[in-house]
Amino acid sequence: MKRELIVDCKSGGTRAAVLEDGELVELHLESGAPDGQTETLYYGRVQAVRPSVHAAFVEIGQELNAFLPLEEGMKIKGGDMLIVQGVAKQTTQSKGLRVSTRVNLTGQTLVLIPGETGVHISKKVKNPATRARLSEIGREICPQDCAIIIRTASEHVTVEQLRDEAKALLKMWETACLRARGMAKPGILLEPEPLTARLMRDMARNLERVVVNDLANYETLCRIQQEGRLSKETRVEYADERKTLLFDAFNLETAIDKALKKRVWLPCGGYLVFDFAEALTVIDVNSGKMVTGKNMEETALRVNLEAVREIARQLRLRDVGGIVIVDLIDMETDQSRRAVLSAFKEAVKTDRMPVKIEGITRLGLLEITRKRKGEQLRRALRTTCSVCSGSGELLSEDEIARRAYRQARRMALAGQCGPFVVCLSDKSAKLLEAMPQPENCPQIYALASGGYREKFSVMQPGEGELPEQAVALQTKQTTQQ
Repeated sequence: MKRELIVDCKSGGTRAAVLEDGELVELHLESGAPDGQTETLYYGRVQAVRPSVHAAFVEIGQELNAFLPLEEGMKIKGGDMLIVQGVAKQTTQSKGLRVSTRVNLTGQTLVLIPGETGVHISKKVKNPATRARLSEIGREICPQDCAIIIRTASEHVTVEQLRDEAKALLKMWETACLRARGMAKPGILLEPEPLTARLMRDMARNLERVVVNDLANYETLCRIQQEGRLSKETRVEYADERKTLLFDAFNLETAIDKALKKRVWLPCGGYLVFDFAEALTVIDVNSGKMVTGKNMEETALRVNLEAVREIARQLRLRDVGGIVIVDLIDMETDQSRRAVLSAFKEAVKTDRMPVKIEGITRLGLLEITRKRKGEQLRRALRTTCSVCSGSGELLSEDEIARRAYRQARRMALAGQCGPFVVCLSDKSAKLLEAMPQPENCPQIYALASGGYREKFSVMQPGEGELPEQAVALQTKQTTQQ
């Protein structure tokens, strides 16, 4: 598999796109904004402990208090000061950063966990002999009162390099603790490395090419490569953008726009529909234009196979976390269901975040959980619609006209003097004009204002102030016998 990293540093922040065989699979964003970030260490003050939700809320110097799940045996109370680390942004804008007291300081080859003990080897290291060798090295270099996780990249480095990184991570932790002792109020103790450096740390051994449009970053990458922290096989390139913008050259802007849409088309003609709720994400699989199968089972199998492969990519690209439910097209045979599960398990192997597959239920629902590290792409690039407040629905023009009509009648019953001029959108005004003038009510006028369709207002103009464009409602005509 050909894996490339495209880094744009000239768009008001940093954007890094991961491509696999030319297809966008991950997008990482760093704006430099002061909102909470994952991996950041904070010195926080416990504001409240809520046993009912088994969590505490911690002031960390951000706009919103952080959410700290309480672990077994954890004893904290309001006012306590403690060091926490951002682990995940919450799924809604009304919730703060999710934090943990279990600090993980990540290096290229090691993860240091202060306050714990033990040596752990990455599950991705499969060879028993290699695991045994790394475990022995880990026991030798592990700092006192700390645990370490030896990462996959450690297979290619010397014992001295591992020891040096363990010392560097321990020094980082000691510096953070010293800084905390001198702080009088909550705030940041230790910020994560810049985005490009973090990606180099996590992907250095698996990149065929890195392209960057910033000369300083290019020189940094070249230095990292010379130091052995980036494979010599990786091509590092500088894009001067004299003729085209970097992301445009790889057609990435179009790919990003597609990743923000609810509907994703499949090569076979089927499509996926993404729906996001606070509790979970639901993905509906539809056959769409796919009608070439010999029978319904073959059609369902083909669409579902394409669907799960695309879903694996979309989960990474959109950084979807938590519970995910996929409503597959119904399949009759266990063989088909096993084939779909197998295809999905294979597709998620390239995902750097843990994905747990619960299986397919009797109703044909594929249940998944995925760990999310950053912010969902849609929340990073979009904001809640101010018109519908994120519901995706508006009141109909008919209902707006009826509500305006009732409001005018309500004002009449309250003894307010007319006439009443109702200002509302063009279409709702036309519908209001067709309604009958109520009995025992001051004259109602409809005035098309061309404004926001869900809003209306009722004015009471004085004598001679009636707008020329206002249209009077007509009294209902009675039929003569």
